Amino acid sequence: MQYEIVCDGTLPDDWTWRLSTADITQDVPFSIFPGVNREFCVADGNGVVLNINGVDHRCEPGSITKFRGDDVVFATLIEGPMRALNLMVRDGAAEKHLHLVCAGGSIDMSKAEAVIAVTGAVNLQQNGGQVLLETLDSQLILNSEKFVVETLSAVVEGCAIALL
Repeated sequence: MQYEIVCDGTLPDDWTWRLSTADITQDVPFSIFPGVNREFCVADGNGVVLNINGVDHRCEPGSITKFRGDDVVFATLIEGPMRALNLMVRDGAAEKHLHLVCAGGSIDMSKAEAVIAVTGAVNLQQNGGQVLLETLDSQLILNSEKFVVETLSAVVEGCAIALL
């Protein structure tokens, strides 16, 4: 099952980048997306082994794995179901990447599109106070409308993925 968090257009085809979550409950092949760069992050669970074009990549909680959308990818679960973040960026679009930020780190909110809690709850300290996000909760930043007051968000506890 897949859930959209945010994208810069409309689905299914009118977008240059998109961020979604996926519940992986069994060993499965990934869909093919030619002309797309992908980033995959284990957000919850024990992770998976991604076989990408015949090479195994062990993906554990908080790890980020990059591959092309036309790569042949098969996911084998590690001890039970898991949930993941998936970033897809079309060739030629402005670059976007997932960045893991854990306790003690900070996120430049003026450059972020979204902040998503991974591997458990995350506590963020912002100008307006503390924000608590549970696993896969998202804080979307609408930079295009320039009403973001916070410029820096400190990760007080837990880990988050920043989409920059």
